[in-house]
Order: sequence, then C-alpha cells, then structure tokens
Amino acid sequence: MAPIRIYIAGSDHSSGRGVGVYADHLIQSLGKLSGIMLTDKDPDIIHYPFFDLFYPTLPLKKEKPTIVTIHDLTPLVMADRYPKGIRGTIKLLLQWYSLRSVSAIITDSENSKKDIEKYFRISPHKIFVTPLAVDDDYRQGPSAAKLKVVKSKYHLPDKFILTLAAGPNPNKNLPSLAEVTDRLGIPLVIVGKGMLKEVVKPVHPELIDLVRLQVYNHVLYPGFVSNEDFNAMFHLTSLYVQPSYYEGFGLPLLEAMTSGCLIASSNTSSLPEVYHDEAITFNPRKLKSMEKAIGKALKLSPSAKAKQISLAKEKAKTFSWSKTAKLTEQVYRTVLASVRP
Repeated sequence: MAPIRIYIAGSDHSSGRGVGVYADHLIQSLGKLSGIMLTDKDPDIIHYPFFDLFYPTLPLKKEKPTIVTIHDLTPLVMADRYPKGIRGTIKLLLQWYSLRSVSAIITDSENSKKDIEKYFRISPHKIFVTPLAVDDDYRQGPSAAKLKVVKSKYHLPDKFILTLAAGPNPNKNLPSLAEVTDRLGIPLVIVGKGMLKEVVKPVHPELIDLVRLQVYNHVLYPGFVSNEDFNAMFHLTSLYVQPSYYEGFGLPLLEAMTSGCLIASSNTSSLPEVYHDEAITFNPRKLKSMEKAIGKALKLSPSAKAKQISLAKEKAKTFSWSKTAKLTEQVYRTVLASVRP
C-alpha cells in the first residue's frame, strides 16, 4: 500500500509556542510512520495544524481534502472576557465559513470536541480527538547540581507553588490562585514570558488579570523558562497548581505529572481528561474549594504524596506523540476513504 502524501501547511506558525510545538512534534512523529509521506508536492491531504478564530489561517478555497486542528475555543467559551469587536466578528464569520468545507477537524480533547460541535455547529462525525503529549525532557530527573543552579538562577524560595501561563489570559484564573496562596502564606511562581508584559492605560480587557496581580507581593515572575529549567522547577516546587477556568487540553499539567511533581487541578473543561482519578481537584470559581485542595496537598503524608505522584506518572504514560501520530494517521485514512471511489 502506497503511503499517504501529507502536506502540513503553515507549520512554522507560532514557532516555539504551544501550537508551534504541536506542529513540530506532529511532523517528527508522522515522519516515523511507514504509511505517511510528508511532502509539499501533490499531496493527498493538506493539514493545517493551527486555527485562529480571528485571523485567516484557513483558506476559503481548498484544492485538496483539507484537515484542520483546532486546539480550543477559549475566546468563544469566555466571550465576556474576550471582546471581538466588529472586525473580529467579521473575521470569525469568514473562518467559520471556511471551516464548513474542511474534510475533518482534529482537536485535543473530548471537551474541545463538544465545544466545536456547539459553537460551530459541526457534526461530531467530522471531529476527531487526538490528545497531546510532552517533551521527553520531562521524563528525566535533574541532577542535584542542576537543581541548585535553577534555584539560584530564578531566585526561588525553599517552598513555593508553581504554575505556568503563557500570559495573563482570563481563562488562567491567576488572581484567584494568587489570593489563595497569599492566604496560605506560601510564595507563588508564575512561569511565562507573557507575564512580563507592561500594562498601559487604557488596559486591554485581556490584560486585566495582570493589573489584579499587581497587588500581591508574594508572586514571582521568572518569565520564559526552558524545558530543562522548567523540569527542574517541578522537582523544586512543593506543588504544581492548574487553576484554570478553561483549557483545551492542559499540557503543563501533563508535564508536571510526567516529571513526578505533586499536582492539584481545577476540575473543569478538559482537565479531568488529563489527571488521574484520585487527583486532588477543586472548583476554580470557589476560593474556599481551591484553598482546601491546595492545603490538603501541602499537608499530605510522605506515603500519600508518593501515591499521588505514582498515579500521576502512570496516567501520564498513556499519552505519547507516537500515539498522537497514529491517531492522526487514522483520521487521514478515514478522510481518504470518504473521498476516493
């Protein structure tokens, strides 16, 4: 059987960021499959690994069977915090119109699939879930020397709560986590380049949470952190917390689980698809719930903590880029079977 010829279009979009990392790993993993040939010459299928709600990332005219990956619909789910404006609404309608003629949609979670069905009125039979995975960096335990270097480099305290947010996006629920950690008297480290943005007036609605965070003196912002250093932080922190109102998948949570870091997570959107059944979770809209969960995690006995970490590691093993690639290949074959006589 001849391999399927696949062109991954716009794979350089957002290079180095979440969606760019997805495209890079997908290309590497698909390249290892005997049934796939990656090429830009007369492909059988064109796959767009990124979909922007408010920018024309998907062409209206499609020369070949077309697949698009939609990671999440955060700005639609939390529309009150992501104002579109007239131009944004027009661009959204154009993207929606273009989406109607794709052969299939790939997304990261069952939760995102339901959102795509709801907000774009797409048939569930056209949407396929292929979960994400993590870099191998997080499977390696850092040396004592590395831990010492990272602790000094980022001026980390002996005990702290860790979370990651590319920026102060409203869905991340960072002010609530800052409030709770302040009550508990433990420093909070928020990793992410976008957290260092300068706030100017009038404040853009998407940056309001950055203003709200400025009242807290116990929060540290190390900015961008490499995978290697971030992995070391997982081994230095007391607890990784994912406080989000909404996530399309929750990759940092999976990274923490893979590295062997104790976790506590919001119980909403796609996150229950990532963490294990006995994970410590909370309602992100109730500060008391979050405070109780974090307090419980910090007070676990050594044996209870070890059990939590072990369960998280086992769940993390069910995710891999090779699995993602194989599921993606199945989507390609399903699409070809529907268009070929």
